[in-house]
Amino acid sequence: MRVRLGVIAGRLADLIARLGPGMGRSLPGWTAIKVGGLDVVRYLASKPRYGVVLITGTNGKTTTTRLTCSLLSRVAKTSCNYDSNTVNALTTALLRAKDADIVVAEYGIRNKRFGIPDTVCRLVNPTAITYTTISKEHYKENLDAEDPFEAYFDAKRSLARPLKGGALVLNADDPRVAYIREEKKGDPVDYTWYGLEVENIEDPTPPTDDPDCPVCGSPLGYERRYFNHKGVYGCPSCGFSRPDPDVKVVRLSGGPDEWNLLIEYNVKNVVTGENLEGEVKFHLPLPGLHNVYNSVAAVATFLTVTPETEGHERVVRDVMEDIDPTAFIPPGRFEILDVNGKPVGVGQGDNGDAFKANANLMLEEAGGVVTAVYATPDEGEDPIFRMHRRILEALKPEKVHVFPGRESVEAAERYAEDLSEDFDVEFHPIPHERMSEKVREMAEVCRREQGPVFASGCGPEHDMWDALKRELRGGG
Repeated sequence: MRVRLGVIAGRLADLIARLGPGMGRSLPGWTAIKVGGLDVVRYLASKPRYGVVLITGTNGKTTTTRLTCSLLSRVAKTSCNYDSNTVNALTTALLRAKDADIVVAEYGIRNKRFGIPDTVCRLVNPTAITYTTISKEHYKENLDAEDPFEAYFDAKRSLARPLKGGALVLNADDPRVAYIREEKKGDPVDYTWYGLEVENIEDPTPPTDDPDCPVCGSPLGYERRYFNHKGVYGCPSCGFSRPDPDVKVVRLSGGPDEWNLLIEYNVKNVVTGENLEGEVKFHLPLPGLHNVYNSVAAVATFLTVTPETEGHERVVRDVMEDIDPTAFIPPGRFEILDVNGKPVGVGQGDNGDAFKANANLMLEEAGGVVTAVYATPDEGEDPIFRMHRRILEALKPEKVHVFPGRESVEAAERYAEDLSEDFDVEFHPIPHERMSEKVREMAEVCRREQGPVFASGCGPEHDMWDALKRELRGGG
């Protein structure tokens, strides 16, 4: 009875939340749990016929979730949810999934305390969990830990630890993601590995992330680096190495704005029990190698959980080739605009992976950078600044305009002073509270300075970068 009352209360709160601004993503779920307890989550997650798919990782979660939803929506009634970082937001998604056959939900995890990933896994009992990447990020949210990144890494892995059925869809090219299997040996879980198997891709900028072996701590060796720490790797000390992908890109051409992919696959479908084997060729109208990875992650997830296997190749091809890139790129993500006849790249790059992906796309599209507009990390996020700095060194801009990307103006000034040792730096100390003024000043710099202009870094989620793109397009 308590659980049912929680569901009723949550749905009433959802009706109220939809009428006003603010807590629409979290309030309904919070209300349902407050009234019905965490068993509400278990009850709601048990309702979809084919269960729940959770998608997590440092980067690529939203795009992978959207692509997976687009694929599954062709064969089943699918409920989709993006930008869930707490159990409250996830519960809201489940409340809204009434009558769905399958739920696909992004689940971002910043730390264990607020993400409670192991509890979420036990409650939801997902049909599959998909991991995109695990990169260095969210130091500030884990500053109470002796090693903030290790705490974040542990929190990410915790989502998979309790899983005792279904499938893990894992990026074989990411050694941290591959380590998840090492911790789960003996558990009754199926694995779908995805990755690249090509020789014509080479990362144009230096790595910002050079992980040691997650098993023994020795330096990893790389036969090939596709992007940052993702590639073909192995540990000479303990033998830990990249798994062979079950879903792999064997031919990749085009880029950087759009790609042609040939994917080979041999996957166990955990819903039907069938083995799906074959190949599919499609055109992907999304920019950057990171979106190649996102598309392959989505295809791997779809093949693993689709309840309708007949014609699955056609579904993949049709969905990928029907993408409208102008509508599909999430708010605040990196785009290259034409501003006063010069290329201006604008978008969020909170961590080393994202900043590097933006820089690579800028180099491939514009050939170089004359002016950088850099939004700094916050206090306690020096490792992220070091990763950003390494990419700025590779870009070699003639001028760097530094803005506080998060709350601390003092930290931003310190980062600007550090950069001034190697760059011509102008610091703009506009605080977080004067966001509109900051966006206008950034836009003025982008218009005034010589191009190509590269504007990226940290920010309050995606809002600042989305506002800057609107300002540069003349939308205000």
